[in-house]
Amino acid sequence: MKSTSAVVRGGILTYYKRLALSLNLDPNALVQRAGIERRYLDNPDLSLPIGRLVNLLEITAASSGIEDFGLRLGASRGLPDLGPITLILREEPTVGDALRTLLSLLHLYSDAIYIRLEDGEQPFLTFNLVTGRSAQCKQAIETMMANFTSTLRWLLGDDWSPALVTFTHSPPIDQARHARFFRCRVDFLQEWNGIVLRPRDLARKLPASSPVMRQHVERYIRSIDVAPIPTYSYRVTQVVAMALPRGDARATRVARFLGVDRRTLNRRLERDGLNFSTVVDNVRRNLATQHLLGSDRPLSNIAGVLGFGSLSAFTRWFRESFGDPPSSWRKKQKSRGRR
Repeated sequence: MKSTSAVVRGGILTYYKRLALSLNLDPNALVQRAGIERRYLDNPDLSLPIGRLVNLLEITAASSGIEDFGLRLGASRGLPDLGPITLILREEPTVGDALRTLLSLLHLYSDAIYIRLEDGEQPFLTFNLVTGRSAQCKQAIETMMANFTSTLRWLLGDDWSPALVTFTHSPPIDQARHARFFRCRVDFLQEWNGIVLRPRDLARKLPASSPVMRQHVERYIRSIDVAPIPTYSYRVTQVVAMALPRGDARATRVARFLGVDRRTLNRRLERDGLNFSTVVDNVRRNLATQHLLGSDRPLSNIAGVLGFGSLSAFTRWFRESFGDPPSSWRKKQKSRGRR
């Protein structure tokens, strides 16, 4: 899938450098191994290709033996640097409204990050990274979810904790830090990377700010009204990533979710040089490699999570996409990672 801004703000490397040094790691050597120029460590205003960041976090965790490095990084950052978007969130009447606003503006931060809020009796947030490359994203996912938990605590209070946290990848040997940070049950090898909320969390009212602050927010909103809007493919990708584990990633279902018919869905995707099957295939490629590299879960289980009706259908698709059946591909990739 085409992407013009698969980047993330380089400010995260400021926290990376600080954490690496506190753990007696050499951040300069590690960023070099990940193919990142050292100037990114000291210039938070640069935009970093998110694939390089994903690679850096995996290299750091593997070479140091610190399995929860990504979690530590996300926890160390506290409230994410969202710039003026932070002002907008505090202007919303409730936490639920603030979250919906944040998710609608997420593309301004990175178009590789996909987070959805599912309302209902048991509301929950799902997290996906679609980076356009075949790679394990375990550390980056944990960084993102820890960082978002800090945002929720900023809105709900420092004593807030989720009802449940789930990850698709395998658990670390020591899960103590996960338990301390999230302060709730943490389940691994699940269908989604998610944070489960409570209905009262979304209904929590936010204190109103001053008239001067509201003027600042209004000026910022006017400034982004003329900024490039997210491509339609971003929204479609977001829905597809959520729908695949449910087996609902059919064009008619996705179109209905977006409030259009299938013909309109295809026509809008064509403006981005895409079609629906290309978007689904791209999401599947990214999620398939994350599941295969991030866990030892059975292939039949992965097939279901990716929306395939059978293991044979998944194996056939994977061979056509990657040149090897999934079992052989997994062995080769993990063998290379141990060298």
